[in-house]
Amino acid sequence: MNEFSTEFLQSRTLEELLRIESTSMRLRDADRARDIEEKLANNKMGLQTKLYDIPAGVDNRWDQLHPARFAPAAACAAKKQFMRAREVIGLKSPPQLACYDMAAVGMGGFVTQRGWYEMGTYGSSKIKVSQFNINNAARSGSSKSSDTEESAEMKDVPEFEIALRAMRIAAHHVQPWNFAFVALENFLLQNRFCEDDLKNDPQPARTLCQFTDFALQENANHWRDGSGFISTGEMEAYWRSFIGARPHIKNPPTAAKQEKAVQKAPAAQKDRKRKFPFVDICHKWNTNNCAKPAGTCYNSRGTLLRHCCDWRDPANPNSQPCGQAHTRVGNH
Repeated sequence: MNEFSTEFLQSRTLEELLRIESTSMRLRDADRARDIEEKLANNKMGLQTKLYDIPAGVDNRWDQLHPARFAPAAACAAKKQFMRAREVIGLKSPPQLACYDMAAVGMGGFVTQRGWYEMGTYGSSKIKVSQFNINNAARSGSSKSSDTEESAEMKDVPEFEIALRAMRIAAHHVQPWNFAFVALENFLLQNRFCEDDLKNDPQPARTLCQFTDFALQENANHWRDGSGFISTGEMEAYWRSFIGARPHIKNPPTAAKQEKAVQKAPAAQKDRKRKFPFVDICHKWNTNNCAKPAGTCYNSRGTLLRHCCDWRDPANPNSQPCGQAHTRVGNH
């Protein structure tokens, strides 16, 4: 209101003054936004001429960190960073470590030793999302050898989501220039973990793990070939190719198949052998496989077994053995 005279302000109502003040604030905010946009645009234009001096020095990744680690982040395309890292690093990885501070971001103990090793091996085709599951990390921590660990399957999608996030955060620690893990996670997040395609899948978490491992192997191939990683937009084609090879997941069983399965269930139960209480009769003798004379046949508990027919009526759970002096085979 400072730009208006006292006479002008006194001649206006309170409602008009509030409207003038609101309009003035909006104009100032718009000017400030334009100033920010212009500043960002000028900074972008000056990237090619703004060079940073990187002094020589040493770095041990632990208590002696080179100042170059804290240079402003690269603003070029993510794939360009990926390919430039491939040119600089090559196919030989630095020593693998497992002492990254995951606890500071609330994910301490989520990564197996094998997961840290494969993450530190750039372009590894053996990296799997199950190596970043906290349940498998607990199993590998209690085992004697992490090389022979067996990964337990993830039982539900939320468990897979946590493992995927742990893998992405571990990659940020080990490979900060590699946005392939972020692209994969965002593809699954944007598609709600492909719930529409997996609504008929009895094990959606298992299918998502298989696809994630497939995408990780493809990105490993791209690293070895020196090409860019699979972006979020390109991941859609890989998913369609992957899920297209599994028609049983996308297509629900027909009504005829369901009816046939229901009809087979009682028949399978009928064919299942009924368990009867123990009797002191030699079952091997009833199939002509016992060479012991009568009166000398004992089981492992020392019980004397009779040589007589052990047939029972399968329809009657309380039926007694036949007990005649003939074998069950050939007589019933």
